[in-house]
Amino acid sequence: MSLYEARFHTPQTLNEALRLLAELEQARILAGGTDLLVDLKQGLVRARNLISLQEIKELKDITEEKNRIRIGAMVTAQDLICNPLINRSLPALVDAARSMASYQIRSMATIGGNISSAVPSADLPPSLMAAEARVELHCLDSSREVLLSSFFSGPRETVCGEGEVLTFIHFPLLPPKTGVSYQKLALREANSLAVASVAARLTIANGKITGAAVVLGAVAPTPVLAMKTSRFLVGKEPSESLFARVAQMAKEECHPISDIRGSLWFRKELVEVLTRRALAEASERAQRKSEKGN
Repeated sequence: MSLYEARFHTPQTLNEALRLLAELEQARILAGGTDLLVDLKQGLVRARNLISLQEIKELKDITEEKNRIRIGAMVTAQDLICNPLINRSLPALVDAARSMASYQIRSMATIGGNISSAVPSADLPPSLMAAEARVELHCLDSSREVLLSSFFSGPRETVCGEGEVLTFIHFPLLPPKTGVSYQKLALREANSLAVASVAARLTIANGKITGAAVVLGAVAPTPVLAMKTSRFLVGKEPSESLFARVAQMAKEECHPISDIRGSLWFRKELVEVLTRRALAEASERAQRKSEKGN
């Protein structure tokens, strides 16, 4: 069945969308469509029914509640860039959104779609993982929360069960004196996937790193929380020499492949450079917050 033969559904509520997904044959959820419609046209996936989430207003909200930021799955990359709450609470996510493709694509591509597609080079997951984000998964009869770092099971594969839909993403408000950075290299400035990317989070108090996370993108089957690298940072004084040593460790924790965009060797070298840059910027942002007294 071609894309042009699929039936298009526009539910007005989340419950209606979940009911359609449970009842209809070969049904697929349609968010922004920047990935799915291309895959359908190329015959990579099949669908008899497309269930659009565009009319579900609650999935387009960004709110602060109970010391966390909650983002609806239908929020676009451009929405993230323009939202004051995201700019204030997690500017690295804004940097990641801004690095995505063209303005036209950013105005359509959604955060839920970018995550659910589970493409190893996706831009939004690394900074969200560094911020300890969780995703909410809903089906017709139940819901659950999953740590984003546990959501991906392989390239284009997630832990979403049959009938489940990613509906919201949320992350805790960052502790005081915490900075997060997202660094990426693509083969050209626009409309290009990351060859490698790194997100880093540092919390600095009394001159020591008290919390850290380093997340590597596009250099493994899924985004990787580099546990050994992250743990090594804690308790040490931030410095160029420390970040250089840690960047070498991150290089050893990644498992890239060689493809048309870059060789295994090249990606490992990129991880080292990008990790050093990400840690330096995260440290700068953390210390800037410290100077402001928040």
